[in-house]
Amino acid sequence: MKKIKTALFVLLTVLLSVAVQAEENLNDVILLYEKGDFRPAADALRQKMKAAPQEPEIHFWLGKVLLKTRDWKAAAQEFEKAVNLAPENARYHHWLGRAAGERASRAFLTTAYSLAKQVLKEFQTASKLAPDDIAIRLDLLEFYMESPGMLGGGKDKAEAEARAIAKLDPQKGYYARAMIYKEDKQWEKAKDELTRATVGFPQSAAACTDLADFLFSRKDYEGALTWGKKALAIDHSLKNPQFIVAASETELRKNLEHAGEMLRELAAGRLNDDDPTFEQVYYRLGENHLARGDKTKAKEAFSAALSYNPDYGRAKEALDRIK
Repeated sequence: MKKIKTALFVLLTVLLSVAVQAEENLNDVILLYEKGDFRPAADALRQKMKAAPQEPEIHFWLGKVLLKTRDWKAAAQEFEKAVNLAPENARYHHWLGRAAGERASRAFLTTAYSLAKQVLKEFQTASKLAPDDIAIRLDLLEFYMESPGMLGGGKDKAEAEARAIAKLDPQKGYYARAMIYKEDKQWEKAKDELTRATVGFPQSAAACTDLADFLFSRKDYEGALTWGKKALAIDHSLKNPQFIVAASETELRKNLEHAGEMLRELAAGRLNDDDPTFEQVYYRLGENHLARGDKTKAKEAFSAALSYNPDYGRAKEALDRIK
């Protein structure tokens, strides 16, 4: 019995060592990913895959990179490989669901139907494997809201998911209910939920950011600026409120130099999956340059946005305006 325990301990130690080493080996790729260098990141991952073809984290990260380069099908294939290699990993199922969703939104009707079914399956599997993961539950809630009953959606399911989220994280419970109100275009009720979150959790930068983001989407730039600054007063390092403050100042034609500097820092820094995207940052930087009368730099920024997302309509329209 003692020999068996010793063998198990050695095996677990080896597995842990392999996992840590794999993560360390991916640090360079993660840096490229967060700096927006997606094609070099893909090349690096393919090189790593030659040495470790059965390492699920490599397939997972290649899937994420391929999503950024808009190769939806190839991304889904990499996530599927990660799932097959580690079927109990909730992250892999979650991102496979996201990739299937990207494919479904661009597919013909019959293909979109089967892909939507896959989205639900993967999100539900991920949620079962990691029932406390709020990000997974929020994606599942969004699916329930936006999908018809024949695909497994429904407002009743969305509301049940919102209640489950509220039990796990009361602050995000307000956000979840606001999502449902926004889907129904009940803007004041959505705003009330997000405002209640800031009252119930006055030291939550996330609550302030959620309200700021909502107000910005409703073109209440003064309100967005106020709440974005409150979020930064709690945690100045957060990228989302930095982006909201800079974009609001640009829209209001206030502190344009300050706003431009914030946007340049965001573009030159590291952005993770919860931060604004590079195309969003460059688009706002272009608008900032326009507000300051520099059409040349505005064109450069809008073109940079399109280099990350060639289908980004707002950047295309902005370029057309200044030709």
